[in-house]
This record gives sequence, C-alpha cells and structure tokens, in this order.
Amino acid sequence: MVKRERKFYSEEFKERVLTSYYNSNESVSMIAGRFQVSRDTVSSWVYRKRTAGKSRKRVKLAPLESGFMKGKEFSAEEKDMRIKELERALSVEKMRSESLEKMIEIAERELKIDIRKKSGARQSMR
Repeated sequence: MVKRERKFYSEEFKERVLTSYYNSNESVSMIAGRFQVSRDTVSSWVYRKRTAGKSRKRVKLAPLESGFMKGKEFSAEEKDMRIKELERALSVEKMRSESLEKMIEIAERELKIDIRKKSGARQSMR
C-alpha cells in the first residue's frame, strides 16, 4: 500500500479558494480544478467554514425511558438539548394526532360509517 503524502495549504490560500467558491456560481469540483486541489479537500474547507463557531460535540442522549436521568450526570446544555428534542417530538406527535382525528372525522362524515369504537361496546367473539 502506497502512503500518500499529506499536503498543507496556507490559510491565505484556503481563503482565496473559499472566496472564489462563495463569489461564483461554480461547483466545488470546478473550483478544485481551477486551484488544483482535490474536490474532497475543497468540500471539507467549505464544510468547516459553514460550521465554524458551532459546537461539533455530539451528545448521546439516553433512550426515552422513565427516569432516564437516574444515576447519570448531564450538563445544563445537555439537559436543554434534551428538553428541546422532546418538545419537538411532542409537537410532531400532536400534529400527527390532530391530523388523524381530522381524517377519521372526514371519513365518518363522507363514508357515513362509524370508525371510532363506542365506549362500552363489546368486542365480537370470533
């Protein structure tokens, strides 16, 4: 296996490449060809520039179980992330539930059939 030599580029060169990319309608491949740099290298510079200042640390959260925080220490940031994640999930489920209720209501009205189980109704024995 041949080991490839790693190339190092100055920050000024990287900025020139990125400036050309952002100020033109050229693709990453076209910019890479013009500056004689690999497409993957330019892509990684674009990605780093886009995510600069954002936290790259990924936090693995515990599964959704009762007492998921029991015996574990989480930072305030991790707890806030978990709360936001749960709020988003709750919002999606509320919309889903409301949509299903509306669909059932429309189906009952249009098809003139009872879809919802009536309270106290007995199940048939098969």
